[in-house]
Amino acid sequence: MSGIWRALFAAAGKYRPLSAEETETVQGEFVPFKGDIPVSAGGEYGQHRLSFAQERPIFEEVGNLVATPGGGAWKDGVFYEKYSAVKPGLRMLTADHQPKKTVAAGIFIQSEHVDTFGDWMSEYLAPLASLPQIDAPVFLPSALAAKSYVQRDAARLGIDFTGIEEPLLIERATVLRQTRVVRYWRPEQARRLQALLKAAPPAPRPGSLLYLSREGENSEVADRTYPSLLVEEAVRKRGGQILRTATASLEDYLNAAEQAETVLYDHGSAAYNMAYWRPRRAIEFVSDDWWMNSFLFFAASLGVKDYTLICTDRPGVAERLDMALDAPVEAS
Repeated sequence: MSGIWRALFAAAGKYRPLSAEETETVQGEFVPFKGDIPVSAGGEYGQHRLSFAQERPIFEEVGNLVATPGGGAWKDGVFYEKYSAVKPGLRMLTADHQPKKTVAAGIFIQSEHVDTFGDWMSEYLAPLASLPQIDAPVFLPSALAAKSYVQRDAARLGIDFTGIEEPLLIERATVLRQTRVVRYWRPEQARRLQALLKAAPPAPRPGSLLYLSREGENSEVADRTYPSLLVEEAVRKRGGQILRTATASLEDYLNAAEQAETVLYDHGSAAYNMAYWRPRRAIEFVSDDWWMNSFLFFAASLGVKDYTLICTDRPGVAERLDMALDAPVEAS
């Protein structure tokens, strides 16, 4: 239904969507994995990296941009998707966007998702890491700005992240664009993110294991379950360390760097904490009902060449895990 309204507003000149040319993608490098092939992955042991056929600028300078609490961005009375943090529905297209406040300059980030820590790392911090300098407040949709990890990173990184509580006119807006097809990380993007995060991890201890367990975790976007207790027991028996992502702090992740030669994780945003480590092998637990290739490409961009998927809704999880862990770690 939202698509119909967007089409009507576009026809009336009140909505400017991204064009087919701007969203067209091309296939690139093949990134392999081992183990199981999730239903959504197709029939190959790997995925092709996608990139935009039409290269996007890192940022655009936009005069008199109006940004709203929900993430919409308006220019001269027109909603521009390429400047916004959301794809609009009827409520956003018809909401009051008359500015209640004006600032001289600010940074706003085009994105597609504003729901999870993964979105924060991938669609907010990664584009910010591409800027030569961050010399103005970074204005965020109000709900995103309220997230605990956003407030944590603001304090740690010394960046002024400001939530938009009412329509805001930014006289000189720097709009960061998404230059990467959402999940298809490239090595230079991962390196820039690590630099922004001040990540300088030590080499991991040879033979070390670290498991990011979702036991006790509630998803922000999709319900799914993993045999986390089974995996925890297997990792303990091999002398590995376990971090439960529901309660782990940033300090816990930072302190685990030396235990992260092999990183095991239930599919979820916590895997982006690999930015703080130098893993040589990754084992991801997935479901046929819920898998995206985000972490395959992120790990590959960090230099991980030994990557295994284990579908946990198929029989024999323990046996397949033992087989994966018994194999020698492939050379980086």
